[in-house]
Amino acid sequence: MPPAGGRFGPQVPSGPFPHLSNNHLQHHGNQHQPPGSAGLPPPSFNIHPGFSHNTPNLGLNPFAPTNGTNGLASAFGGGRGLGGGGTGLASHAAVMGFAHGAAIQQQQQAREALRRSSGTGKAQNKSRIRDVWQSNLAQEMQTIRELVDRYPYISMDTEFPGVVARPMGKFTTKQDYHYQTLRCNVDLLQVIQLGITLFSKDGETPPAHGESGLSGTPYQNSLMPCPCTWQFNFKFSIHNDMHNQESIDFLASVGMNMEMHESNGIDAHEFGAMLISSGLVLVDDVKWISFHSGYDFGYLVKIMLCNPLPDEEGEYRKLLSIFFPAIYDIKFMIRSAQKTQMVNDTALTAVAMNILNTLGTKGGLQDLADELGIKRIGTAHQAGSDSLITGKVFWDVKKNIFNGTIDDGKYLGQVWGLHELNESQAGSSLARFDSQTTPNLNGATIYSTNGTPSTPGTAHTGLAQTPNQQSNLTNGSTIGSLTPGGGVGAFGRFGFGKG
Repeated sequence: MPPAGGRFGPQVPSGPFPHLSNNHLQHHGNQHQPPGSAGLPPPSFNIHPGFSHNTPNLGLNPFAPTNGTNGLASAFGGGRGLGGGGTGLASHAAVMGFAHGAAIQQQQQAREALRRSSGTGKAQNKSRIRDVWQSNLAQEMQTIRELVDRYPYISMDTEFPGVVARPMGKFTTKQDYHYQTLRCNVDLLQVIQLGITLFSKDGETPPAHGESGLSGTPYQNSLMPCPCTWQFNFKFSIHNDMHNQESIDFLASVGMNMEMHESNGIDAHEFGAMLISSGLVLVDDVKWISFHSGYDFGYLVKIMLCNPLPDEEGEYRKLLSIFFPAIYDIKFMIRSAQKTQMVNDTALTAVAMNILNTLGTKGGLQDLADELGIKRIGTAHQAGSDSLITGKVFWDVKKNIFNGTIDDGKYLGQVWGLHELNESQAGSSLARFDSQTTPNLNGATIYSTNGTPSTPGTAHTGLAQTPNQQSNLTNGSTIGSLTPGGGVGAFGRFGFGKG
């Protein structure tokens, strides 16, 4: 059974209220006039042709203006068009003011669009380094998971609370000694920061205001540029966690807020679980870019294992190759080129030769960046900024020293500090230099003005003799001075469990 006539009357195009008489409409209009409106004319519901059922203009919008002037002149002063001699908001001065305001707004929108497309503003560049704390960890990890398939090159750096211990006993090789030093310090200490930056296979970072994710969904917070670098800040307490005090003082001097790390830092075990399932590790197609990264990867392996590092270096290397199948260490690549005067079994070009000769024995990341003319974004010795400049240095080294191609068979999976060059084959100056360096005292070795390595403190720390340094090894050789340090069995001044 069809329904009775609707409460709004028949739906015909001749008008919205054809079932109501004019007298009825006027009667309702008079009933609803406000008090004190006796002097006003009665409302006329049919004054607009769109409300009239007799009008031939069936396509008219009943809410459109009646005089083609956007309603300004008729509503405010009865002027003769927008340029006429109206009064109030329809006056010539008001109309010109509206036009001027609209022009200013368009100019501002154009400048904002240009700024977003160019991405050259210092504030925007800095804002693309995203600080990650416990509160926004899940959101930022989701963004990274969506981006990594298209940006599978990851440059990274860590900051940690220095080096506090060195192993005692006999060591078969220098590499064995370095690994045991790494192992005992990584097991004792906690990582403070991890920085990662994503790059495409062509060295491009994710666009600041493009779309992210395979689903094409925009970055979660469209009011802010999408980051290309993430700085993960871990829970760390100077009262409860062991640390080298000089390193903590140095990190505080470059702006690290230890109180924030203690109250809002990321739980390392939770981060390790997210990292395993993120698509960043355990994948052959994802390539990690680093600089002198033995300790960096040591902390990441420890976080994912939730256990101390293996006793034997060989077992650790197996784990490293499982979690990180593809690693480039820029320092290993540079030292190899300096030693052999070749890259990819090809003689160095004149440009590459000039860069390496000028670099000489300077071995820091910032030294190499300065030589290549790469400007830093952010603060040095913070993991986010260091990871970003590490990635930029890698792509420049690939282009200007390795002629655009890196032989993975020679350089992939080689980590400086674990896979060092044979000193007998290296130049004497390089051998002297590299025998003095300790990998990443707090994420980067700090150099004094005369080029000698020192700890992140105010005074130079010399070379410490290892225990039993003159004892004969199994092959009859001995190990001399290897690790900077002071005191008995410890590096520098450290604190643990204060209060």
